[in-house]
Amino acid sequence: QGHMEGEVWGLATHPHLPICATVSDDKTLRIWDLSPSHCMLAVRKLKKGGRCCCFSPDGKALAVGLNDGSFLIVNADTLEDLVSFQHRKDVISEIRFSPGAGKYLAVASCDNFVDIYNVMSSKRVGICKGASSYITHMDWDIRGKLLQVNTGAKEQLFFEAPRGKKQTIPSLEVEKIGWASWTSVLGSCCEGIWPIIGEVTDVTASCLTSDSKVLATGDDFGFVKLFRYPAKGKFGKFKRYVAHSTHVTNVRWTYDDGLLVTVGGADTSLMLWTYEMEGHRDSRQCDSEESDLDSEEDGGYDSDVTRENEINYTIKALSTNIRPMFGIKPHLQQKEPTLDER
Repeated sequence: QGHMEGEVWGLATHPHLPICATVSDDKTLRIWDLSPSHCMLAVRKLKKGGRCCCFSPDGKALAVGLNDGSFLIVNADTLEDLVSFQHRKDVISEIRFSPGAGKYLAVASCDNFVDIYNVMSSKRVGICKGASSYITHMDWDIRGKLLQVNTGAKEQLFFEAPRGKKQTIPSLEVEKIGWASWTSVLGSCCEGIWPIIGEVTDVTASCLTSDSKVLATGDDFGFVKLFRYPAKGKFGKFKRYVAHSTHVTNVRWTYDDGLLVTVGGADTSLMLWTYEMEGHRDSRQCDSEESDLDSEEDGGYDSDVTRENEINYTIKALSTNIRPMFGIKPHLQQKEPTLDER
């Protein structure tokens, strides 16, 4: 039932229900049940592959950005087309409904622009210009009047909505703004999520819980990490978990923060993580690098920080198995004598 060729980047969780949507380079849009059944609820073929998707605030519509520069809005229940547009020629990298009534839709592309559409009138009403690289992440403020944008050149930009006029906002003021979501990987609140080898690997995705206390991230080495928010200062304390075999392309909390949903790029997999508050964890086996052990000997909550700073990532990524291997290697096994040798 999973995605096939290409990579999976598009991920969106429903605002009220335990379901999520994924879109992939394999030209399919899929809806998944996140309850214990863990089954695929629906699938729809697309004309092109896609890299992003987003539910409307009421959960009735689903916007999907495609790799040819077009995007469409479909009925979230039937997956039938409601409307489609194409004003760009490059990949649509991120797409976001404004909070509240979902009046506006911000559509970011790899040609460095963000287009803002009025969903009610089905017209483009603004263009955000000034980014020097492709758009990677995007968030609305709770009023639906300001956009925060991250770019591939590690720029953190702000634009007034719906016209798209560029704004200059000091970092201290950014912290005071109420954001409808936080998926940014840049800024003073996120400085601590970047590892010591930041020039080698990228933090590809982040997502903040609704209570603004825990920031989940995914990176190019397949690690899922949890940070206390805000993660100010370099090399913040974190917990690290392993499941994906390749880079983690997206992470999203469910509507009640009970589950963290992550997708892997080349492994095309969708992973579910149960989030349990500290002091209320079950003592069951965890599929992680023992990141749950808050022992004083191991450095407590930041036990993984020192360990990560000592890792040679280039060697680890190419030659070290993430999980322990068992058995005897073929060239070390005793071979039975052939008939001639007998």
